[in-house]
Amino acid sequence: MIFKPSLLASSILSSAAALAALAAAQPAAAQDAAADVAVEELVVTGSRIRLQDFTAPAPVSTVTGEAIERSGLTNVTDLMQSYPALVGSTDSQDLANAGNRGSVGLNLLNLRNLGEKRTLVLVDGRRHVAGDPGTSSVDTNAIPVALIDRVEVLTGGASAVYGADGVSGVVNFITKKNFEGLDVRTQYGWSDLGGGETAFISAVGGKNFLDGRANVTAALEYSNTDAIDPRDRKFSRPGSREVLVNNPMRYNDGLDASVWGTYDLSFARDVRYIDTATGGAVFSNNNSDSISGANFQGNGQPWRDGLYAGGFSMIGGSGTPTDLFQTELLPGLERWTGYVAGTFELTDNHRLFGEFKYNNARTSFTSQPTFDYGIFVPIDNPFMPESIRESALAPGGLATADSWLPDPGVLVGRDNFDLGQVRRDVERETFRSVIGLEGDFTPDIAYSLSYTYGQTKEDNRELNNRNNLRWFAAIDAVRDPASGNIVCRSSLDPSAIPYGDLYGNGIDAAAWAGAYAPNASGCVPVNIFGESVSDEARAWINGVARSSAKIEQHVLNGYVSGNTEAFFRLPAGPVGFVLGAEYRKEKSRFTPSDEELLGAQYGYDVTWLGQGAISTGAFDVYELFGELAVPVLRDLPFVQSLDVNAAYRFSDYSTISTTNTWNLGGQWRVNDDLMIRGSRARAVRAPNINELFLPQTQTFRTITDPCDYRNVEAGSQYRLANCIADLGFDPIATQFINTTSSSVEGVVGGNPDLGPEKGDTWTLGAVFTPRFAPGLSLSLDWYRIRLTDAVNLFTANTIIESCYDLEQPNDFCNLFTRDASTRFVDSFQEYSVNVSKYETEGFDFVAQYRFRPTDFGLSRDIGEFQLALAANRTTKLEFTEVEGADPSSELGYVGAPKWQANFDLTWMWNDLMVNYGFNWFDETKRYTDERRASSPNYVPEEYWYYSERATHDIQVQYNLQDRYALYGGVNNFTNQLPDRGTTGVNSTGAAAFTSGATPVGPLGRFFYVGLKASF
Repeated sequence: MIFKPSLLASSILSSAAALAALAAAQPAAAQDAAADVAVEELVVTGSRIRLQDFTAPAPVSTVTGEAIERSGLTNVTDLMQSYPALVGSTDSQDLANAGNRGSVGLNLLNLRNLGEKRTLVLVDGRRHVAGDPGTSSVDTNAIPVALIDRVEVLTGGASAVYGADGVSGVVNFITKKNFEGLDVRTQYGWSDLGGGETAFISAVGGKNFLDGRANVTAALEYSNTDAIDPRDRKFSRPGSREVLVNNPMRYNDGLDASVWGTYDLSFARDVRYIDTATGGAVFSNNNSDSISGANFQGNGQPWRDGLYAGGFSMIGGSGTPTDLFQTELLPGLERWTGYVAGTFELTDNHRLFGEFKYNNARTSFTSQPTFDYGIFVPIDNPFMPESIRESALAPGGLATADSWLPDPGVLVGRDNFDLGQVRRDVERETFRSVIGLEGDFTPDIAYSLSYTYGQTKEDNRELNNRNNLRWFAAIDAVRDPASGNIVCRSSLDPSAIPYGDLYGNGIDAAAWAGAYAPNASGCVPVNIFGESVSDEARAWINGVARSSAKIEQHVLNGYVSGNTEAFFRLPAGPVGFVLGAEYRKEKSRFTPSDEELLGAQYGYDVTWLGQGAISTGAFDVYELFGELAVPVLRDLPFVQSLDVNAAYRFSDYSTISTTNTWNLGGQWRVNDDLMIRGSRARAVRAPNINELFLPQTQTFRTITDPCDYRNVEAGSQYRLANCIADLGFDPIATQFINTTSSSVEGVVGGNPDLGPEKGDTWTLGAVFTPRFAPGLSLSLDWYRIRLTDAVNLFTANTIIESCYDLEQPNDFCNLFTRDASTRFVDSFQEYSVNVSKYETEGFDFVAQYRFRPTDFGLSRDIGEFQLALAANRTTKLEFTEVEGADPSSELGYVGAPKWQANFDLTWMWNDLMVNYGFNWFDETKRYTDERRASSPNYVPEEYWYYSERATHDIQVQYNLQDRYALYGGVNNFTNQLPDRGTTGVNSTGAAAFTSGATPVGPLGRFFYVGLKASF
């Protein structure tokens, strides 16, 4: 964990009331009561009402631009993750794995662990174009750090004010306005473990013109973060990495328990696969004593087994080390932003404003190589070592007449590192422009009208992308009878179709004739027996697969806000109001590479023509919204003030018809010391473009039949009866076994019939700003968010299980079919449906104290101190997959700790500033509670949980000549590193190709130095 020092100092400002109290704690007025301080007009996230002395009915926490600078971080998400409510956000490390090839480089905020798509990210209270195609998720890389004045975080119930997607809340980035002068900042940072170096430079300048009637503000920002390779860290370095595997004592006699322990899992190095190798694992003869049945290494040497560790893993031996399949721990990221904004006063009360931003973010990421199981190699292949050929032709050999193979030959399992690892270069360009008119009709009534256009373009280039048709043609080598040279069989006969991978990647004749045969010239033969793919062959086989995406957003917003002072006033004061309308249109288009459209990449069967599909969709929405702030009571005993706030929004979508959202809140200020607040809200999330319009394309799944007699009693109380009714017979009595050995064909895609998700939020809290301790502010807030009709995309197995485990009838049973004669599942549809539920509940506590020791009688002035604490206790985080199913708790697992806290201490004395930060969350679970209950001897006690996160950061800054500031710091200066065994193989022995690191990332101790200048 990396602590962002002043984040907590800012987060504590959980309401405008707290802001007012803190503003009172200035040195010259340290003894004054908070009530004596005048407060300027404020507009706080969660409302568009402008009120004097406004205090929010729901907690709003603030992170300042100064906090960002003091953190030493140049990535917004890295900073926001240290805020308890956003600890589950997605940073660059989280997407650094082979399964996220399209999302690499994205940084997405996740409020309350309800998902990025349910967190509404705004800039200056306005929507921002998404960075992830087909979704509404905003990439924070597109938000320049230098322009951030503050970040406001509102929990839950934001749809009535801002529209859909704010089910879990709002993160609102407020940028600097009407800037005058020039601020420059440059910083360089490095890890003492190597890798991950960062360079950052920014400049923000502005100037007023025409006697202050006009202002132009411009900014440039550049940031570069180097990748971290697995070899840069001892815990991930090939050969030294420890991973958890099934204890080999369970499978091998004579092992020493003092070495391997007596638990189900054990730590090991040099873990390898049992059936593939970098130079090939060759299956030539049925008479094999090896674990997997392999007979030879690709070079003709006998296959060597290691210690079997269950599943597909062994320790030592001839197989491919699982260490080699790691991706980069942290991808490289380079981004730059140009920004210009201006305002112009048409008259004293009316202003034009506009802004334009261009952001370019480039991510480079090295992933894994391709791999193959069961490559068929004919016996006449001239590269085949003679020892392998002799074995294949011997009794029991796979090249003999009684072999099950289609022709004489052998099978090879291979991890193709010599073919090159896939590398992804992803470039995202974001354009955003805002133009508007705002002003005041009267001293009490204002208006705002704006048009926002945003566009994100994504160019995803995948280098070393294998063309399967060329690959299988190249490895089908023969000797040219005319010249004696080794050539591709297709070079002699373009109609000769290689067998390919007999375990699923066979080659379709039509695909071969249409896509390969006309372009067969130039084939370079490849020797797969050993690690010997030539540069020439690699260049012919590999290419660049290029996909692209474009996202567009149009928002027209206008509203009138003010109060009724001029024409109506309640005994407690005027009524505040907002009345407005908004139109929004979202469009997204994703175009896969030509190879994906042909289904000829990533080892996919080329018969899957159309596996990749162009995904496009759009929707628009017309909305009306309003807010009221009603003063109910004033200046009564125990009631200094009592206010009620309400908001309502009506939305008409082109996709899901109409929705209604609302919120209701109140603030009861008992006296100058204490305010009590609460809110109740209904929010919605409209289905995004992917969920609605993702093309329905062909896919294949391995089905585990819940009605198989071996599984039928493992489900709910309804499973057996539902299976009997559907099958027409008792699967137990008939010993029904689904013997399907191949994958079942189905379709996966969007569901245009989806409806909105509904979220209900409750908050209740108190703010304490005691007059006896000026500068002290405390707040405690309880929250609960309940999300129903949540959109969830189910896998085929879940769909089939849900059909039989729930009461009949249910929607899942319509999403698959069974063969009329065999009663095996023969088709399925994987669609999203509105059937899931989430619920989270907890408490937020924030505290800040700002003081001078001279206030307590110290004679010597040693400066000012600021202390801040932000903490959270999450008491519930549950997910219910389908109605009627038991909820599953996600609380206490990685990304969702029960306790979180940030502590911050800043000392400011003359030109010196020293900041210390501590970021912490408690232990999180490695394994489920069910696993612990059923297998108490699964792992040693210390490995049931990941360690707590406890990192310490410090920054020192010194100001020179009022214009310059030198600073330097170290984050995670105790060098906390990921826990033992957080990468590698999972508990079943299957490889987990993730770079996941828990409880902290792979960066380690990180130093930085910087310079700031202001003119």
